[in-house]
Amino acid sequence: MARTKAPASTQTDWFAACGEPTRLALIQALVAGDKTVTQLATELSTEMVNVSHHLKIMKDADLVTFVKDGRFMIYSLVNAAVVKGMLELTHTSGAKLSLPLE
Repeated sequence: MARTKAPASTQTDWFAACGEPTRLALIQALVAGDKTVTQLATELSTEMVNVSHHLKIMKDADLVTFVKDGRFMIYSLVNAAVVKGMLELTHTSGAKLSLPLE
């Protein structure tokens, strides 16, 4: 019997998407504002293909969203707020993750 994959927006997937070091760096970079893949790759000193891969995982987990501007995709955080020097990310279920802003 074939197993079907659960929706990617589950809490487990969301927390897993937050917990990888490159994705944490992307989250920190996006706190300052919306950015393209090129801007993020430059800021993180990594390859664009690597950034794109991680952004896809983050998009599938509903951590980021994007708008298309010509040939560029501009990414931003979903359900993110800065509260008392901390970044608060909120999952659609209400689960929260707080990260210190450095």
